[in-house]
Amino acid sequence: MPPQEYLDTMNRKPDGRSLLNRLSPDQQAAVAELGDIEEKIRSNRQTLFRNMNLIKLIKMHTSVAFACLAAGLALQLPGNRCQAQTAAVNLPPGVQDVVKLVRAGISDDVVLAQVKNTGASYSLTADQIIYLRDQGVSQAVIGALLGSGNAAVPVNPTPAPAAPAGGAPVPASSSPPSALPPPAGLYAPAPLAAAAPALPAVSTPPAVSLDSFQSQLAPYGTWMQVPGYGLCWRPAVAAADPYWRPYCDQGHWLYTADGWFWQSDYPWGDIVFHYGRWYRDSLGWIWVPAYDWAPAWVCWRRAEGYCGWAPLPPSARFKVGVGLWFGGRLAVDVDFGLGLEMFTFVPYDHFWDHDLRLRLLPRERAQLIFRRSIIMNGYRVDHGRLIVEGLGRERMAALTHREIRVEEARMRDSRTRERGELEKKDVRDERLEKKGARDERRDRRDR
Repeated sequence: MPPQEYLDTMNRKPDGRSLLNRLSPDQQAAVAELGDIEEKIRSNRQTLFRNMNLIKLIKMHTSVAFACLAAGLALQLPGNRCQAQTAAVNLPPGVQDVVKLVRAGISDDVVLAQVKNTGASYSLTADQIIYLRDQGVSQAVIGALLGSGNAAVPVNPTPAPAAPAGGAPVPASSSPPSALPPPAGLYAPAPLAAAAPALPAVSTPPAVSLDSFQSQLAPYGTWMQVPGYGLCWRPAVAAADPYWRPYCDQGHWLYTADGWFWQSDYPWGDIVFHYGRWYRDSLGWIWVPAYDWAPAWVCWRRAEGYCGWAPLPPSARFKVGVGLWFGGRLAVDVDFGLGLEMFTFVPYDHFWDHDLRLRLLPRERAQLIFRRSIIMNGYRVDHGRLIVEGLGRERMAALTHREIRVEEARMRDSRTRERGELEKKDVRDERLEKKGARDERRDRRDR
């Protein structure tokens, strides 16, 4: 209020005598000035409250505007429409695998072959078909999913039972066994098609069979019948050394046109590290034969400062032209049920060592690294053969501080050695025959 009004108010207070009469003129002026200041403070407070409410209102309108703009953009992006539909569309497992293949850039020919190999058709709803189209699945593939001619799979099928652990044998087939069951016949039948042509930087794998496996591996281990797997082989070194494991000692890693190749120093290494699978029982490691070649049948893991690998179990099946399958699905970056005991972890600086057994970690340290590691298999199929990129060439070059060249793998088939020995024997026999003929002519001249 104005100073004079403030003074008048003070004069009207009934206390028997005027309060202002007690003050000097200077004090009365000061009181009047205080009243003016109080009025200004009250006015400024009201102005501040009005401004704060205005700011809150502006912020609220701005948030609403941004939300509307984001919603509008989301509705205009087809990719976001697909993501919004993902939660509402439930696909059968086989159809989900097809979507994975398409997203990975696999050609329609391979996807159609995969659909044909599964041998099932699906009763898809309109929403599911639209979803597949939005994901980039071609009409030919959608048609194959709808009409392969077999019994249709329901939209929400009952989940298949979990596959057995990597080290446990698969139950034997209900069909009566033959006198000599084929190796790994329950999971890896011999290929019917001709072998794919070799890539330039890898030697052509020799033709294989059970007979060739038996004849070449018999001197170095023991063949035995294993329930669920048939005829299997245990190397003598595994029987003598309980700490022995595949892809660990007497060999080293090379990078080839087929990916990471295990170059073994064992005379039998070209068979068991490039064909078949491994599993571990109470007595050690056992090799289960199979007929498809790969640079190394292993699962890869990556951790901070370390990398690791483990032999694939027999339940990891290879389908020519499609890839690895595990648990009824295409296996890309899966762990195959392999636990800590199956893996070999080494520091990146010792990845190139030739005796990796010296670099094995204590169990406590390996367990910590295993829990912090991630799967990084890098599988793909090229010309019908499995390519194993693992952590990749460029990444490993950076992690190991070494330039990595594409090298040529050296295949040492024991039959090649046998042919060489036979050729040497033929040469020796021919030389002996010539020497005998010269001696005979000399004797005739002497007589």
